Amino acid sequence: MLLSLGPKFALPYTSMNEIPFSHIIADVEHVLGSIPDKETRDRTRCSAVNVIQNFIHRFNNKQQDMSSRFLTHACTATRRFIKDNPDVVIVESDKGKQTVLLYEKDYDSKMREMLADQHTYEVTAANPTSGYQRMNNNIVSRLRSLSLIVFFVFFKTAYQLKTNAAQCPRIYGLPKVHKQNMPLRPVVSNIGAPTYMLSKYIGKILQASINSSYNIRDSFSFCSFINSVRLPDNYVLVSFDVTSLFTCIPRDLVSRTVIERWQEIRENTDICLDLFLEIVEFCLGCNYFSYKGKYYKQIFGTAMGSPLFPAVADLVMESLLDNVVGKIDCPVPVLKKYVDDLILALPPDKIAEVLNIFNSFDPNIQFTCEMEQDGKIPFLDMTLVRKHDQTIRTEWYCKPMASGRLVDYLSGHPLHLKMNTVTNFIHRVREFTTNAPRETANQIIDETLRINHYPTSLRHRLLSRNTNRTSINTTVNETPTIYKPMLFVNDLTQRLRKSFEAVLPNITLAPRYENTTRRMFNNMKDTVPMEMRNNVIYRIPCHDCDASYVGLTTTLLKQRLSSHRTTMNQLERLRNNGNNDATTEYELERLKEKTALLQHSIEHDHRFDLEKTTILDQHRRQSALPILEVCSIINTPRTVNKRSDIDSLSSMYVGILHTLKNQQSNSRNTTTHQTHE
Repeated sequence: MLLSLGPKFALPYTSMNEIPFSHIIADVEHVLGSIPDKETRDRTRCSAVNVIQNFIHRFNNKQQDMSSRFLTHACTATRRFIKDNPDVVIVESDKGKQTVLLYEKDYDSKMREMLADQHTYEVTAANPTSGYQRMNNNIVSRLRSLSLIVFFVFFKTAYQLKTNAAQCPRIYGLPKVHKQNMPLRPVVSNIGAPTYMLSKYIGKILQASINSSYNIRDSFSFCSFINSVRLPDNYVLVSFDVTSLFTCIPRDLVSRTVIERWQEIRENTDICLDLFLEIVEFCLGCNYFSYKGKYYKQIFGTAMGSPLFPAVADLVMESLLDNVVGKIDCPVPVLKKYVDDLILALPPDKIAEVLNIFNSFDPNIQFTCEMEQDGKIPFLDMTLVRKHDQTIRTEWYCKPMASGRLVDYLSGHPLHLKMNTVTNFIHRVREFTTNAPRETANQIIDETLRINHYPTSLRHRLLSRNTNRTSINTTVNETPTIYKPMLFVNDLTQRLRKSFEAVLPNITLAPRYENTTRRMFNNMKDTVPMEMRNNVIYRIPCHDCDASYVGLTTTLLKQRLSSHRTTMNQLERLRNNGNNDATTEYELERLKEKTALLQHSIEHDHRFDLEKTTILDQHRRQSALPILEVCSIINTPRTVNKRSDIDSLSSMYVGILHTLKNQQSNSRNTTTHQTHE
């Protein structure tokens, strides 16, 4: 039952040790960085610290309510099931937000069968990440030297486009539950890949160049448009869908399309055509990934996951439509596009001919056709209904495999977020239902809210509201809203938000949820080796005592450990020389000043076990790392770090960290005592 709620269901924290307070402190400091005045910043920090401290006291004395006890029991039962069935993997479906359980051997078989397609994939002998990283940085250096990176802050953009800690992209598959034998849709996780930021940069340029008359901005604008249409006599609605668009667009077609549409693209960039084509072809060619320790290169098309390809696909589809529309020998009163889904109005005897025209554009891009059934055809989240007078009306539509999942009422999300989600859902259903009475829409809404565990009384109150949103606020806000991420902990995050409101009225906290059911789902991507991770807090134990060194690195961990190894080897050479002259003493003193690790090694004649290095914490935001390092130093018993290593964190937090450290120590002692008994 718990797994059926999906990977985003927020679970309650049942123990103080589960709450990552160090991340909360880092988020608080990130928000406080927006306050320029030091006195105001310190006063607001003091208020935030009091909020956190009071929450800790309340949490320790808090009794679980009935729903929390139920969810705790459900978590225990689910974890027991996962432990008892190690050969079963739990993933989310490609569409419909369904939870899928399948045997790991079946998943692996489907992935290997897909990767065996020699027309699309080929095995590479080694990991090409370092080579692509070097090529990416060379291109960025060329753009910078030619003064062609002109977004907002010049050096910041050039810095963002370069990478020195790139990781190999990793592929995984999402089951297509709506298709026979449940094939997998390949998705390549490109975050952290060598060309990720450069692809994103070029993608924004391409997207800004597309001024389409075919594109659908959103479902509301399409609903308004289609309900105002009256088709000519003997016209029907038909939908065309590209078969696997992302994996079917040839790269030479992309290059030709960029050349053909260069007049529109050049208005959004100072990069010349030759260099722009070189960058596009490089980003599309850097299309590789790992699976089960093997490295593959996609030699045709592109998998989902590249930040460049949505813009490329949109550009190619625009070129395709401009090309084929001129070849259709009848008026087309309706032709709208949403990614790779098209809706058209055509005479019935012209449908086959028009489909052939679309399919003749490129042999790799082929369309399937879906006809009206009894004057109805689904498109987006609507069913389009052609009336007898050739006007179009709409009804709410859900695909058969859709789970109907919203933010569940039992989820640990804040109440206002649940209410906003439900209100938006009610508004959508009612707006898109123009071919049925309001009671029909209310029945759909009520059933959806029921399966998401919303109480009957609340459902009735929500349905009785008028959710018509025709009024538009034209007031110009001179201070735009700034969103700051904040780890969400119920009853804590809400109070922190209130403490910030008075001094930061334009700051809105964007909640981030970590304690969700996603932790019970399997991560089907290859595991990134510890030494290939970056933005981490690490711990190196001393070989000769129980002390340890805690450090941080924004580069790959293996590079930081290599630096430690170099200085430790230098120390060993000085020790082996056996000389105690002034030069040796000077070199030893110089090494002691580098890191606390070397200072401990020199003063106590100890060695550190680099091979036993462990990762204590990690964070994508680099500004959070110094705070997480301080928290790790304080929470780790017997560190050799210097006093100056923890001076970067305000002393106001020390009391919180020591309270948490004592509680963790007591918890460990209790567990040890129970184990001995």
